[in-house]
Amino acid sequence: MINLFKTNYDGISKAFWETNYMMAVSMITILIISLPLGIILFALSKDYLLKNRVIYEIVSILLNALRSVPFLIFIFILIPVNRFLFKTSFGNIAAILPLTLIGISVYTRFVEQALINVPKKIIDRAISMGATRMQIIRYFLLPSTIDNLILSFTYTTISLLAYTTVMGVIGAGGLGEYAFRYGYQEYNYNLMYLIVIIFIIYVFIIQSIGYSLAKLFTNKKEK
Repeated sequence: MINLFKTNYDGISKAFWETNYMMAVSMITILIISLPLGIILFALSKDYLLKNRVIYEIVSILLNALRSVPFLIFIFILIPVNRFLFKTSFGNIAAILPLTLIGISVYTRFVEQALINVPKKIIDRAISMGATRMQIIRYFLLPSTIDNLILSFTYTTISLLAYTTVMGVIGAGGLGEYAFRYGYQEYNYNLMYLIVIIFIIYVFIIQSIGYSLAKLFTNKKEK
């Protein structure tokens, strides 16, 4: 395996950074959009915040629609949108939009669910203290859910890593395409297995970082 890695180092390295590029841009965008969107979605369902069932249902339907479309078909559906926004439907840039949208649909729901699971006594305490809507969110809800938010973001990251493996259909490259093109299609199964091992290590690292951060914030919360 070591010799195989050395032989294919340049190709694997290029594919690795293509995967990292897709992941980094998508996950940063997902965090920026999904965290406030999940909070807003939760707020729209609660009387003590911004309850509005009509807007809540509209947003929910949109999120559910994004998650319901098979990802491969979703990539093709977004080709005209990519051409309009980025002037291309091919390569790393074109991969970012479908990855980001599917990630937003997943992580927004995680954020909402984390807030729903906050114990009612914490909300009652905040209301009894006369906290404003923003103070309830900032000082009571978010601190109570930070560990769950980190863990769910970790899960979303790992899921998105799996989605990157099919982005080769629009020439985005990445480890998945490399394993398929130079491993499976050329009957070099050892190379394909090597890429699988790299994915396993990659997931282990992401999971370890996520769990460590969640544990760190849990310890701080308990002090």
